Amino acid sequence: MEEPESLSSGGLEPAEFSAMNNPPEDKPRSPYMKMKAKVKKGIDKQVNKMVGEIGEQMDEHGDHVDNTRGVVNDLVEPETLMRLREIIVERPEIEPGCDKWLWYQIIRKTYSWILVKFIDIFTDFAAAYQHFKRGNLKYGFLTLFFVYLPGLVLSLGFSVWGLCYKREGGQRKPITAERLAKYLTCVLIFPLLYPIIQVLLGILLVGLLIRRRDHAPLKFMGHDLKQFKSMEGFLESGPQFTLQTYILMIGQKKDSNIDFDNINSDDAQRIAVLSFSIFMSYCSIVKTAIGVNVPDPDPNRKQQQDKKSSKWRFKVTNIIFNATCILFRLLSLAYFFVYLRQYTVIIIATAFLSNAFVMYCIGATAPVMFFLGSISIFVPNGHLLYNFAGTFPVDFTRRGSMAFFLCSSLIVNLIWFMGVAAVEILAEAQMLPKTQIIGLPNEEDQLKFVNGMSIALFSLGLLLSACALLHWFFSIEKLFEPVQANSDDIPYIDESVDGVEMENLNNTNV
Repeated sequence: MEEPESLSSGGLEPAEFSAMNNPPEDKPRSPYMKMKAKVKKGIDKQVNKMVGEIGEQMDEHGDHVDNTRGVVNDLVEPETLMRLREIIVERPEIEPGCDKWLWYQIIRKTYSWILVKFIDIFTDFAAAYQHFKRGNLKYGFLTLFFVYLPGLVLSLGFSVWGLCYKREGGQRKPITAERLAKYLTCVLIFPLLYPIIQVLLGILLVGLLIRRRDHAPLKFMGHDLKQFKSMEGFLESGPQFTLQTYILMIGQKKDSNIDFDNINSDDAQRIAVLSFSIFMSYCSIVKTAIGVNVPDPDPNRKQQQDKKSSKWRFKVTNIIFNATCILFRLLSLAYFFVYLRQYTVIIIATAFLSNAFVMYCIGATAPVMFFLGSISIFVPNGHLLYNFAGTFPVDFTRRGSMAFFLCSSLIVNLIWFMGVAAVEILAEAQMLPKTQIIGLPNEEDQLKFVNGMSIALFSLGLLLSACALLHWFFSIEKLFEPVQANSDDIPYIDESVDGVEMENLNNTNV
């Protein structure tokens, strides 16, 4: 039995129904639209091909993928992973027009998180090549080790957190041989992949910003990704700065180093490479310190921060403090390694224990003490955080932030002053190592060099201490001040007249 025409066509006339199911051919398109469609088709084809290849690789290496997934699920909350998946999958409607601030962020992140990282890695490997070329295997392997170090520290910290502190339903998950094997794989493999992972995360963020045309990826990933990348700045750029500065300081008297009395083309090239590596390391760690030590007004904090209360003052004092702190501490470390040799490790260990003890007193967990205590050797870090890299809760109160910031500034500065004073005492007693600085011909010239460095470092350290006090009392403390409410917003006022307390209810509606 045939259906009525009105039902088969949905109530439309035959001509209208035919037009809906057989739309007319597209109108002639411009060359630009044809090229745009062709490019879009090509991109979709490449994406589908890449997804297929990734799927094949995941099927081929399913065991490793399962291990990685198990570790990730141990470390990151399921809600966080789900939100990341939503941000990647979602295709929000792109509003017409140009969001200048969004494109500024895209350009800035492309430069700072992708291009600069490539340059930084290149300079590290170039410096290692210069050392290997001169036969300095120790310096070459140390340079490469510091590229490996941030990933090693992160993987160890993640493993400790996942095995000992991660809890589900209020109880810690049992430690089994299977979980230990997963985390062992993470410790061995993750440090090798860490530099690549940093670049890939930067590419992912920039790609999402371009595809979505909104600020959701930046809001979700920006702050935590800064903390994740901060390990590279503090545990790779800091040691690299110290190592390459030390190599330039000791001159030609150690391991066939640079001969400053007879500079040839190879020496000039090596000086240029090491100097550029030092400069990039300094810029990287200063940029990282300024970027991560910013207000973190998370609504879940115990004691709220209001970043608007400090305004421009915080940015100015933050730049001055971090740039001065890093220069003083890293330059001093290179200086200590020249004259105090292995005793410099005692100075570093004392600074770490000092930072860890202060954080223990204000209630920080062991992973937080380990991570923030380590990187705060170079510059105080973490005093404003709600959590670290979206994984480890920090959440210091105003009092805890003040204790950690000022102690990791002033106490560590004092430890560094003691190291500078020790070098000066050894110089006056003529007990310095015989290693000469940049080819100084005799001990008298070396004593002049030590005196000059002592004066410069003491002056820089005193300036740093003043900057620390200024940064706290002029900027950071303002973040924790309660927002001043208007009188109309006060729910009630307590007054005392002649010893009698009177409570006036809010009469703003009267």
